Amino acid sequence: MRLKLMLACLCCIPTLGYADNADMTDKFEVTAGLSRTSQSLMDGVLVTYKNAPSLNVNYETSQGFASMQNGVGVWLARDELFKAGVSVNYMMGRQEKSDSRYQGMGNVAGSAMSFVWAEWQPIKDAITVYSNAGHSWRSASGTLAQWGVTVGFPVVNQVNGFVDVSHYWANQRYLQQYYGVTQSQAQTSHYSVFNAHMSGTLYANAQMGVAIELDRDMDLIASVGRSTASAMLMESPLLNQKSQTLSAIVLSRRFP
Repeated sequence: MRLKLMLACLCCIPTLGYADNADMTDKFEVTAGLSRTSQSLMDGVLVTYKNAPSLNVNYETSQGFASMQNGVGVWLARDELFKAGVSVNYMMGRQEKSDSRYQGMGNVAGSAMSFVWAEWQPIKDAITVYSNAGHSWRSASGTLAQWGVTVGFPVVNQVNGFVDVSHYWANQRYLQQYYGVTQSQAQTSHYSVFNAHMSGTLYANAQMGVAIELDRDMDLIASVGRSTASAMLMESPLLNQKSQTLSAIVLSRRFP
């Protein structure tokens, strides 16, 4: 069973299983579909979750990797049960026109970032523990991190189920850039001034779904869940609801 972690602009669905890559040969994989998340390929970071296309192209060799998920980088470790890498990746920006909650707030430019990530299977093909962190090269945009665990289980024949729980964390600079309201922004929007006063958890996410093995190289993956904003994040006037629906349906194709 294989499920790709679609961080940032993709659906948040982690990897379960490396059975097809036990010899750790070169790998090329494309995952595409539709997801309802807070991060969109076209619109960047959102306050109001919405449906948007998702895409990940992933290429791995013995020396390094290149993907929309993890950026372009080199391995720190790579074996059957544990993978870790460092890379240059992209931190999404924000577009005022993409979300009504941003009216009068202006845009936030995207930025390159330094990125580190890891995936570990303490029980092969059943449990995946994952984490990642990115620090923007634009100092005002700060640092964003994620960690979580996915548990997979067989359902029937070629259908497998999974449950995934994860958290997003950000430092004070990221919180101020994306959820704060400066004096000048307060004058052009209907919000009062809000200054982020600490670092902390942004969202706690929980999802469940199924992966259908269409053939040895192709899977159809569907999931649904909830994303819940932290009490700290709810202090921002940009947020008007604590919990929102997550969903995804994607097709994953591996190429020999």
